[in-house]
Amino acid sequence: MSRAPVQALAVAVVVAAVIGLTAGHARSQPTEAEKRADALFEEGRALVEANRFADACPKFEESQRLDPGLGTLLNLAACYEQVGRLASALTAFRAAEEQARAAGPSEKKRESTAAERARAIESRVARLTITLASGDRPAGFAVTRDGVPVPAVDFGRRIAVDPGTIVIAAAAPGHEPYSTDVVIAKDATTRTVDIPLLAPVGSKVGGGGDLGGGDLGGGDLGGGDLGGGDLGGGTDVIQPHKSPRKTIGVVVGAVGLAGLGGGVALGLSAKGQYDDVPCTQNASPPVGCTPDEESRIDRARSRGTLGTIVGGVGVAAVAAGLVLYLTAPEERTVAVAPVVGDGEVGVTFNGRF
Repeated sequence: MSRAPVQALAVAVVVAAVIGLTAGHARSQPTEAEKRADALFEEGRALVEANRFADACPKFEESQRLDPGLGTLLNLAACYEQVGRLASALTAFRAAEEQARAAGPSEKKRESTAAERARAIESRVARLTITLASGDRPAGFAVTRDGVPVPAVDFGRRIAVDPGTIVIAAAAPGHEPYSTDVVIAKDATTRTVDIPLLAPVGSKVGGGGDLGGGDLGGGDLGGGDLGGGDLGGGTDVIQPHKSPRKTIGVVVGAVGLAGLGGGVALGLSAKGQYDDVPCTQNASPPVGCTPDEESRIDRARSRGTLGTIVGGVGVAAVAAGLVLYLTAPEERTVAVAPVVGDGEVGVTFNGRF
């Protein structure tokens, strides 16, 4: 072999070795993101040691975002479990189990740990089921959970959720949106949200929108408003006219009953006073009464007369109250709604008079 080929081969070997060493050195140098992730991980571990789990979880989250790792994911899952976010913990443990399985036999222990922790909390996780009303859904229909789109495959499924208030919303172009708050208060809570069919915009009575979604004939009707307001503002309901006669009748009747009771009480009291006078026991009318007995008899008679008057007024008041109540006019409810037809515009009145 000549020296030139030997020298060329030697140079090639040296260059390859240098390139390999350089690449190995580059790989050994952590990036800024990796450095930041390591620092956050250590901060999270320190907070866990201090039982400050609520502060530790965000550290692990950011560390996992910057430099995903199986160890960080397991720590994050355990942190979620400690703060009661069991749905997030279950998801993280299962993800760690899958990653450990994919890593091979060397991560068998971590795989088993993640699987066991997931099984331990699965029955305690709260669940939310989102169902849709039967019927055709408009184009562009979408459901969100806390602003995140819910995939169609999740409708009707029991979704694992963390405790707290969850906002479920549904929307579609040209339709009234739907929204509801679901409160998940504790572990193992089960909730179901039934999302109704969305109504087209302007279809609600009293919605204040346009009739038919646009102008009538492309311009104003007669150059101005009808009655000074918008046409298509919905149905205006004139509130029932409540007659005060029934109320007055009830009050008068109650006063009459009280008067009647007072009259009876006075009459019974007067009779008792009269019967207590000794001379009234001898004859009727009484004879041989002393001046004092005469005075007592007069007082009893006066009380009896007062009772008769009060009782009579009470009877009259009861009768008057009944008359007022029974003859009071019925309540009236009137609904006023605009009507637009083929070449016709008008107003309808409906109600009970």
